[in-house]
Amino acid sequence: MVDYPDEFIRKMRLTGLISLRGAGRFIDINKNEQAKVDYVIKTYSKYIKFDMEEKYFQYISAEDNNLFSVIAKKITLAEQDEYLKKWVGVYSWDTIRTELLNLSTKHLTKDEILKYLSNPVRLEFLTALAVKTKFPNINVIPNYPVDDEGIPASTAGGVGNTGDIECYENLNGILIEVTMSEGRTQTMMEVWPISRHLQEFGKKSKKSMCYFIAPSIFSDSLKQIKYVKQTENLSIYPKTITGFLEQLESNTTLYSQV
Repeated sequence: MVDYPDEFIRKMRLTGLISLRGAGRFIDINKNEQAKVDYVIKTYSKYIKFDMEEKYFQYISAEDNNLFSVIAKKITLAEQDEYLKKWVGVYSWDTIRTELLNLSTKHLTKDEILKYLSNPVRLEFLTALAVKTKFPNINVIPNYPVDDEGIPASTAGGVGNTGDIECYENLNGILIEVTMSEGRTQTMMEVWPISRHLQEFGKKSKKSMCYFIAPSIFSDSLKQIKYVKQTENLSIYPKTITGFLEQLESNTTLYSQV
């Protein structure tokens, strides 16, 4: 009665078709995906009965390209900003800090909304909230897709060489890239895409830099970051989750040249 409903909700959240309401107590249709929801109901509400397993497997393995072609409602920058302000009002700094520290030590969350978000999604969401809480006048633009409550459905996809979270502080641009990966996986999967994202991001602001945030920073990742600085003059500052929290609490600006 507990595990199965939670697992169902997590999987439905991956589709982007449902939203969490009432502090996580209720689920509802995501109005941003109304066109896709209507298509699913029209096409799949009548169940086909199969008398052979092979026919069922053929049916269930077929791709429905219409599901990929129906576009969700586009979220404007103003709407995204309102979503952030809303959730900053829901979660206090102490709560955000505690939840980020939980992620840094791989502890589970007991929050009725955050528990439905995978660790990578939760890290992006909480990082955006942390920055907006400590620097409310900075323009914070997370690139993760959200439902009509402003809760992320997945991580930012890196489409068009965009990073996870874009921040603008006066004329300075701060790109924030977050990951839960560590060790060799972190080295293989993260630094090179981040350098591409930062190159593209640098076109949008006079000065730009990037924070790379993870539970821990692998030694080979540090070598890659140093190489990127030497060869492309791109400023990527690696921070553990704990280190980034300390920086947010002690600094008066987000942009850094250290």
